[in-house]
Amino acid sequence: MDLYVTNNGKRQISIEVCYNSGTITNNAVEMLQDEWRNEFQISNLQLHSDPVKGDRIRILEPYAIEDKDDQTFVISTNMVDGYFHMNLSGTSEKAILYGICEILDQTYILNQDVRIPQLNLTSSPDIKKRGVERHWGPSMTSPEGLQENLNLIKLLARKRVNHLMWIDNWINLSWYPFLELRYFPALQKRDEQGKIRLAKECLRTIINEAKNWGMDFYLSCTEFNIPEDLLQRCPEMFYQNPQTGLRMLRLDSEDTWLFYKAKIKEVMEDFPSLSGIELWTGEAMEIYQCYRSASDTRSIGELFLAMYDQALDAMDEVGRSDGRVICSSFTHHPDCEKIYEDILGKLPERCDSRSKMQVEDFYRFHSPATLPGRLSPGKEWVEFDLGGEYRGDWAGWITCALAFIPDRMRYYYNKGVSGFMCRIRGYAMGPNPAFVGDYAVLKGLQSIKYDIYFQTLWDMNISLADVWRICKRRAFPDQMLEFFQLSEKVAEQALYTNESIVNNFHSSFIGSIERYEWQLNYVDHMYNTAGMERKWILEPSEENLSLIIDEKEQAIHNVLRMSEILEHCKQELVEEDYTALRKCLDYQIQVVKVFKVHTEMFFRYRQLMMTKREDRYKLLLDCMRRCEEEVAGLRLHDEVQAKHAYALISDIKWRLSCDMQKYYHELAYHGVCKVAE
Repeated sequence: MDLYVTNNGKRQISIEVCYNSGTITNNAVEMLQDEWRNEFQISNLQLHSDPVKGDRIRILEPYAIEDKDDQTFVISTNMVDGYFHMNLSGTSEKAILYGICEILDQTYILNQDVRIPQLNLTSSPDIKKRGVERHWGPSMTSPEGLQENLNLIKLLARKRVNHLMWIDNWINLSWYPFLELRYFPALQKRDEQGKIRLAKECLRTIINEAKNWGMDFYLSCTEFNIPEDLLQRCPEMFYQNPQTGLRMLRLDSEDTWLFYKAKIKEVMEDFPSLSGIELWTGEAMEIYQCYRSASDTRSIGELFLAMYDQALDAMDEVGRSDGRVICSSFTHHPDCEKIYEDILGKLPERCDSRSKMQVEDFYRFHSPATLPGRLSPGKEWVEFDLGGEYRGDWAGWITCALAFIPDRMRYYYNKGVSGFMCRIRGYAMGPNPAFVGDYAVLKGLQSIKYDIYFQTLWDMNISLADVWRICKRRAFPDQMLEFFQLSEKVAEQALYTNESIVNNFHSSFIGSIERYEWQLNYVDHMYNTAGMERKWILEPSEENLSLIIDEKEQAIHNVLRMSEILEHCKQELVEEDYTALRKCLDYQIQVVKVFKVHTEMFFRYRQLMMTKREDRYKLLLDCMRRCEEEVAGLRLHDEVQAKHAYALISDIKWRLSCDMQKYYHELAYHGVCKVAE
C-alpha cells in the first residue's frame, strides 16, 4: 500500500528535519513544500524539528557510506507505532536534495488523493557531472534579470543539475560587462556610474545561489576575443597581413598574454565562489588564427596546451589554485578533430575537455564524435543541443528527439564520459518563432525532451515510459507520448534524406541551387562516416528520387497522425495547451508539405541538368507548379518562411529562362555529382 500525502483532500503527512540542517537541506525542504503546495494544492503543510506522531517524512543527518560518493541518497519506509515513517538520508546535503527530488518525482494522484510509493532504495547517479550551458538571457548584469536567474537555478536544482556554465551574452561581449581590467592598465575602465560594480553584484548573487543548491558555477567564455578599443590603444599587439589587410593578435607579444590573463585573474579574484572558467574556441578569434613567428613550430594542439597553462597560471597568481578550466574542443579549423590528435590525454590536471555536440554530433546525419573518451579520459564533458538547430526548434516546430537523445547519451557513457551538459536555448512554438528564456522552455509544452535528458543523466537505464510517468505535463493523457515520439520522425523525414542533411540549417528553406549544392557537401564530409554510407543521394536517379519523395510523404503521414492524436486528446488537455499545439501543428503540417515538394524540385532540377531530356523538363515544371501551390498555403501561416521557400522557385525560373547549355554541366563543375560521358 502506498503512503497517503492527503486523505480525502486533507494533509496526512508531516515533514521532520532531525538535525541542525544547512542551506542546501533547507532549500530542498522548502522546495518539497512549495511543489506539494503549488502543484498538488496541499495546504497546511507541517514542518517539525522534534519527533511528532503520525505519518511523516524524516530527514536524517548525512553520513558517509562506504564506496559511495557525495551524491548518494538512501530512502527507507517502515511502520512505527502504526504510522508510516519515510526516512531520507545520504552522504551529503546535496544527496538529501536529490533524495527529495526523488520523492517529488514519485508523487502522484490517485482517486483525487496525493500519494507516494513505499520507497526503499539506495540511489547514486550514473553521470556525476550534470550541467547546463546558457548564454542568451536572462541577463546576469541587471537587477531586472536577477530574479529570473534565481528562479532558473531553483528549477535546475529540481532537475538534479549540479554544474552551471553560463555567460551573460554571446561571444564578443562575453566577460567585459564584469571587468574593470585593473590587471591590464591600458584598458582599465573608470566605473563612474557603477555599472560594473552592479554587474559584479548581480553575478556574485547568482553564483552564491548556485552554491546554495549544491552547484558548481563556471563563467563561460574567454579566449582571444577582444574589445573594440584594444586595436586603437595597443596596436603593437597586432600583426597586419599584407595580402588581406586583416589584423591578428601576436602570440609573440608579451602584452597579448598579459591581456588574456588579466580577464581570468579579475573574475577568479572577484568571484571567490566561482568554480572555474570555460575557454571557448570556435566562432571567435581562435589561437591558431593568431600571428606567430616562423620560428614557432608548435602544433595547434600544443598551442591549445599553452593557452590552458596560461589560464591556470592566471588563477594561481591570484590565489585560486582551486580553479578549474573547461576546454572546449569545438573548432572551425578545416582539420576538425585531427588538430587534437597529438595532445590526447595531455590536458593539465585541472582541465576538463568539452565536446560541443551542437553541430558535430546531435543530428543523425553525422557520425558520433571521436574525441570523447580520448582527449581527457575521466575528465570529459559532452554537450547536447536538445532543441536542435537543424531539427525544427529554431523554426518553431513541435520536435522532441525522445529516442535519439538517450541513445547518444548511452553511447558516450559507454565510452567513459562522466559529464554531460545541455543547452536549452529555445524558441516559441509556431510561426514566426521568437526566442524564449530557459525557464519558459523547461516549463513549456515540449518539456519532455529536456526531462528525458535530465532523468537519463541520473539513470542511464531509465525507460521513456518511466520518464513520461514521472514528468509528463499535468492533464496530458498518455496518448500524447506517441504525439511527441512522432515529432522526432517528422523532423528527420522532412528535413533530412535518409539521415543525411539535405535541407537548410535552422529548418528554413534553401533559396538557391548553389546553396543546395553546398549543403550536399555534408554528405561527403571527411568526418561524416554516416553520410558517406548514404552517398547514393548524390546520384539523382529516378529510383533514388522516389526514395527521397517517399520519405517526405511519410513525414506528411506522421504529422497528420500527430494532428489526429491532438484532436483525440482535446477534451483532456488544458484549453490553453490545446490551442497552442493546434496553431503550431497547423503551421508545421504546411511546412512539411512544402519541404516535400521543395526537396523534390531541387532533385528534379539536378536530373534535368545531368540529362537534358524533354520528359525531365516537364516533370520539373509540374513540380514547380505544385511547389507554388504549397508555398501559397504556407503564406497564410508565415510570410517569412514562404518567402524563403519561393526563392528557389525564382532561381530555377531564372535559370530556365536563360541559355540552358550554359548551365548544363553546372552541377558537375561544382563537384556535387559526376555527369556521365
